[in-house]
Amino acid sequence: MPEDQKCRLFLPVSGGISSLVLLQILDGQLQRQVANRNRTAYDIVVARVVLPGEEEQPTITGQSEDLKTRFPTHTFLPLLELHDVLRLDSKISHDLEYLGIAREEDESDKELFDRLISSTTSNTARADLQSILLQRLLVATAKREGCEGILWGHSDTRLAALALADVAKGRGGSVSSTIADGSSMHGIDFSYPLRELYEAELRLYGHATSEPLLVEAADYATPVKAQANIRATSIDDLLSTYITSQGEKYPSIMANVVRTASKLEARRPDGTIAACRVCVMPMTGGLGGQTTTSDLCYGCQRMRQDIRT
Repeated sequence: MPEDQKCRLFLPVSGGISSLVLLQILDGQLQRQVANRNRTAYDIVVARVVLPGEEEQPTITGQSEDLKTRFPTHTFLPLLELHDVLRLDSKISHDLEYLGIAREEDESDKELFDRLISSTTSNTARADLQSILLQRLLVATAKREGCEGILWGHSDTRLAALALADVAKGRGGSVSSTIADGSSMHGIDFSYPLRELYEAELRLYGHATSEPLLVEAADYATPVKAQANIRATSIDDLLSTYITSQGEKYPSIMANVVRTASKLEARRPDGTIAACRVCVMPMTGGLGGQTTTSDLCYGCQRMRQDIRT
């Protein structure tokens, strides 16, 4: 890279305490670089995705504008919606055919997305699919913006929930790749700068700052209460609730989830490892060590069973 060309790093923000703390920390680092050297080592591109069910919330637009005002030196992209993945990811429409969903004639991106989500027959499949689409949208956006890597604001608590959820959903073989720093199967670097911090610690930090946006996010980020109807709860939400609640009681024990998973050898994209056509995770054997010749990993095969075509 030429000396006069700075690298661009992509930072997705969700409005939660973790990603906002990371944005504030990085902004402080860049401000010190400007004060000391009159230049910065990298530029930050910030994006926010409006998830299904959040479209009518005026607070999202308001918070986005507040972030632009508070951190004016960074590049803020217009708000994205989850169905934008069908516009920005050139392969997604074809890859969805492996789930039995093909675009109909004259069907818009929004119509295809709504049909895809409504075709799921379980909350776990719906949450899993939305999580996959969200990651593919963010990766596609980062690449479009010329970013070298993505800075995820995931805390240790969040990474532990992701690791256990992958195991429960049949993607245990790719856990190390899910939470590892470095090159990813998506062809772009992933980094988790807050991986050693618990969500509770980030809330304490938010309350200790004089930053109104962080204080508000810290107040909102209260521990999730267990759902009364377990059958109606997705695996992702169930494990997130469990990790959050138990992590506050036994932080050192919960921290071992991420540390143990991180010790596993991460599968890197070296040209010899096949990637699942939908979740883009390394292909691994199914139950009982049985391998599959399908273009879907075992977890996506299970998800496909809960998609009505």
